[in-house]
Amino acid sequence: MENISQFFKLLKNNKGKIFVMFVSAVIFIFVLFPFDDLSDLVTSQVAKLSNNTVYVSFERLKMSLFPTPGVKMDQVFIESIRTPALSASELTITPSVSGMLAQKPYGHVSAKGFLKGNVDLSMSKGQRSDNGVERQRIEVSAKKIALHDLRELANLPVILKGQLNLETTALADLTFQEQPDMDIDLTINQFELPPSNVNTPMGPLTLPDLKLSTVELKGRLAAGQFIIETGTIGKPGDELQGTIKGKIGLTINNRGGMFTHQVGAYDFSIDLKAKKSFQDRAALFLSFIDGFKTPTAEGSQYKFKVSATNPMMPPSIGAAR
Repeated sequence: MENISQFFKLLKNNKGKIFVMFVSAVIFIFVLFPFDDLSDLVTSQVAKLSNNTVYVSFERLKMSLFPTPGVKMDQVFIESIRTPALSASELTITPSVSGMLAQKPYGHVSAKGFLKGNVDLSMSKGQRSDNGVERQRIEVSAKKIALHDLRELANLPVILKGQLNLETTALADLTFQEQPDMDIDLTINQFELPPSNVNTPMGPLTLPDLKLSTVELKGRLAAGQFIIETGTIGKPGDELQGTIKGKIGLTINNRGGMFTHQVGAYDFSIDLKAKKSFQDRAALFLSFIDGFKTPTAEGSQYKFKVSATNPMMPPSIGAAR
């Protein structure tokens, strides 16, 4: 008991020295420590942990303690054997203290200059599923993402241009034992589709060039189905404008750490208004839905339904009710 009393008395008598020592340690760790020299160490450790499949490099690294602990890296460059090279002008990682204590990947990540835009991602504890599976709440906000760069990352077969904005909130089991629940609000401004050819179940199809002021899509992913609640294509004045509603099967699978997606049956109701200039340029493309055409003052209106049990099967096209 006497030793404990002496210990606290020692702390009281030397509290000034202890405070100075603590402040000095913080200044050294967070201000004076040469974090920039850690770039090679981080690169080698990431490569080692990923079996030489991922390489990360950066120019500057800073750590902060207030208002929350975090790490900021400038001019980040990531190479992977599975994706094209990625870069960001600034990457900030702010882990959650409660997440670290629970050994969960909770926190906030902000990437500026990613795909020529900005992305914010946060992860926290989410509601368990009806089957009792633990899920995480994931929120993603993306602004002014270059559609051309995103197309290369996703390896899409056609060239796309425009700026994408995305707001999404998901409840997901990171092992994907169950399919996630997700709300999606997506907008593409100044959308452009240059002339291109794509392979379809009916053979190669030539797509005409198309420019739209905007494309808006609101929907949700639930039980392996992506449901489009409202979809708006173009605006008044565009060569093509209209609406789309429906659903498509979309499941995400975890195959030994490799995540893949599978597209299933779909059923869409589409209402399009095309100006004469677009009709002339897209005559072959529009010939598939010519039977559902109604003449208008500026061109034609097409109202139809398209569905299939499998994306590799020829679709069934019928009149919309």
